[in-house]
Amino acid sequence: MVDVIVLNSHGVGQYAYTDRMPKWGETLSVSRWHVAEDGGKGSNVSVALGRLGVNTAYIGKVGNDPWGDLGEKWMKESGVNTEFLYRTDEVSTGTGLILIGPNGENSIIDGDSSSVKLTFEEVEEAINRLHPSKYLIAGFEIRPSLVLKACEVAKSKGMIVALNPSPLEESKEYDFSSVDYLFINETELFTLTKDITKVELINENVLKLFRDKYKFKTLILTLGSEGSLYFDGNKIVRFKSVNVDSVVNTAGAGDGFMAAVIANLCKGKSLDFSMKWASYYSALSVTINGTIPSYRPTEEVERFIKTLNK
Repeated sequence: MVDVIVLNSHGVGQYAYTDRMPKWGETLSVSRWHVAEDGGKGSNVSVALGRLGVNTAYIGKVGNDPWGDLGEKWMKESGVNTEFLYRTDEVSTGTGLILIGPNGENSIIDGDSSSVKLTFEEVEEAINRLHPSKYLIAGFEIRPSLVLKACEVAKSKGMIVALNPSPLEESKEYDFSSVDYLFINETELFTLTKDITKVELINENVLKLFRDKYKFKTLILTLGSEGSLYFDGNKIVRFKSVNVDSVVNTAGAGDGFMAAVIANLCKGKSLDFSMKWASYYSALSVTINGTIPSYRPTEEVERFIKTLNK
């Protein structure tokens, strides 16, 4: 039995380090431009889950090219079922550019995803053949119309659905009624609602309006250095960020956080425990360069937690 099905894209990241963002029309010199062990959100989450001992299967489409080969290799080495990693000559596997700032912050420019050629029929077949499964984790690096239909299919089969609707289209209206856990960051929250424009305005009343509008069950919100919180319709529960001495790279930390929360829920832990553990998991990840190398196994995370709590 598969515990988690992941439906999101795979791509390969190229990194460059810069002191500032370029202006329009400017040629900006950057340093240390390189192709890293960095996947798309789908392969990132799949690898993280696999390394945390969760029985995981991936659904997506990539090209018959070296970047697609890398994704398949990373996931298989992490124990992920790639039976439904569809390969095609119709497209090239997507790539992204991650600009890293002086304090480890990042901005990501996503190229076209090879998942544009993924069909709903392929996704539906994969979910049916992988059934029974506990969770579907999905995201908008695959086109939202397909993903939301897949969420409905998973929900109809009794699965728990977790969604990271990133990247968002600001002018779009979404129906998240099939979503049990909506994972977003503060920027995405500000995009989805005009009632909240800064972190200080987050309260139970505005989050209730937000939940009523989009119809999901539970919000899981990451706030960077301000920690994280969840809102289940009744109360806000907040979690402090875990501070580390050296932040090397924050790219992929949100994907790792999502994977760590779901991994613990799969193991029967409470949402409170899962969120707190995921905070340590993502804190460890930002001390390691690259996304794929930063997703560490459970035993290493537990040692990290013990070290911080001495």
